[in-house]
Amino acid sequence: MKYFNRIIVHIFTGYLLLTTLAASTANAGENESDITEKLILGWIENIYLQPSGMKTKAKLDTGAKTSSIHAKNIEHFEKDGEPWVRFQFASNTKLKEEKYTNGKSKKVVTLEAPITRRALIKRHKHTSLERPVVELPFTIAGVEYTAEFTLTDRSKFLYPVLLGRRFLKHVAIVDPGNTFLKTRTQPKIDPEPEPEPANNKNDKAEDA
Repeated sequence: MKYFNRIIVHIFTGYLLLTTLAASTANAGENESDITEKLILGWIENIYLQPSGMKTKAKLDTGAKTSSIHAKNIEHFEKDGEPWVRFQFASNTKLKEEKYTNGKSKKVVTLEAPITRRALIKRHKHTSLERPVVELPFTIAGVEYTAEFTLTDRSKFLYPVLLGRRFLKHVAIVDPGNTFLKTRTQPKIDPEPEPEPANNKNDKAEDA
């Protein structure tokens, strides 16, 4: 009887091992499939804002939670009873202020979008800021996506658009050693990193 019980225990243990192995294999297959479906992008890529089609550089930053976009002259208004925002965007963050006001620069476009929510930005040794968040469509590597962006003046940064984890986790794997892997339509940029202001470390934690 004891011998029979030992056989049953061995059979049951083997069954558990096989079940666990099968589940692990299935999960590995799912994860591998998920990875192979993602784009491999450099830490800088070109994107095209829609519907204007304006081309601009975007920094792909896995250290930032939420994406952000350069926004000047932000105006709040209502449309059909809902809060909307109007702002000016430039593909060059160092563009002179007068270029935004006279409307003569081809590098400036006016965008409008409904406000989806508001993000509270915590800043080191500074009071917190509340920023509007909008959903904007754009194209990268020939595919159109929509992502949430906080609106902020990125004049202190080199790149006008930052794509954070909320967008990247579903779409791309970032190769930090390369740029323009899928959107190389121009010479490779200077590999020097983007200069960061002193409070950038906390600005990256966009919202909870």
